[in-house]
Amino acid sequence: MDGGILERDLELERLAAAVRDATGGAGSVALVLGEAGIGKSSLVRALPGILPPGARLLVGQCDDLATGRPLGPLRDLVGSVGAELARALRDAGDRHRVHEALHAELAGAPHPAVLVVEDVHWADEASLDALRYLVRRVHGWPAVLVLTYRDDQLGRGHPLRQLLGVVSGAPRVHRLPLAPLSPEAVRALSAAADLDPAQVYTVTSGNPFFVAEVITAGDTGEVPPTVVDAVLARLRGLTDTTRDALEQLAVVPSAVERPLVDALLGDADDALTAAEQGGLLVVAVDRVAFRHEIIRRAVVDSLPTARRITLDRAVLSALTAAPDADRSRIVHHAAAAGDAQAVTRYGPGAAR
Repeated sequence: MDGGILERDLELERLAAAVRDATGGAGSVALVLGEAGIGKSSLVRALPGILPPGARLLVGQCDDLATGRPLGPLRDLVGSVGAELARALRDAGDRHRVHEALHAELAGAPHPAVLVVEDVHWADEASLDALRYLVRRVHGWPAVLVLTYRDDQLGRGHPLRQLLGVVSGAPRVHRLPLAPLSPEAVRALSAAADLDPAQVYTVTSGNPFFVAEVITAGDTGEVPPTVVDAVLARLRGLTDTTRDALEQLAVVPSAVERPLVDALLGDADDALTAAEQGGLLVVAVDRVAFRHEIIRRAVVDSLPTARRITLDRAVLSALTAAPDADRSRIVHHAAAAGDAQAVTRYGPGAAR
């Protein structure tokens, strides 16, 4: 049942049950949600193994484009759907025609259809409009509409919020939040690699993408280039202020207590909020931490040496100004900043 992935049996069984119900005309909407790299696409790839004979699987993908491709995920279906829907999608100028063709395609089929739209947090306005149409009607069709999205990147005004509000009123909705892998699963995946599974879990927090990349690289001390690229892609859409804040916090190899955050960043609530909504930080009343240690390391590894030195000097200055700062932390940042005088001054106390 696991489709080649670990710890997703429950989600696959719920989707299989939804398809069985749809065979009798009780269609539904399934929401597959979680952070980047949590395994949403892997779950979709496992779907063929749970579908009954005759069921159709249709998959469309939303893209992170500066200019959205109108009806992009539905256009991906051309070649897998009937001629009328294909023609409507190619023209794409008449949304009413597209909606009617979707109705005919999904409601009139003799076997259940599973329509998956991946990454709907990137969906264009026309696609969201079509999905609202489907959500309101799929409950009476032999179909299951599966929507995957990153729930940690939805700000208050995100366009997807309206669609999720419509979904909340649908007669049958399956919410499938994907959890990180357990330490046991990480241990199983690490068995063939010469790595400490506990260390793999520590740096990845069980995120399947990070786990796989670290195991492939064979080193928990170095961040794989693929992870650095993925993290930098997530930073791309942030403001300069937010990126500066993330870089400043990243040079601190631990959770950063709130007084130190305030000393380093000043009034940075907007930057922290944006980073939290981007799935990069976990913000608490008393401290701020990166969601995954490997994200922090990726940000640090992307920094030019001169920039890292400047950031470590800022931390050193904030720590030495605090009355009860941990001397070992002071020495760490003094060494990273190349401040030999500070190392000499605080080193003996840190050693004690």
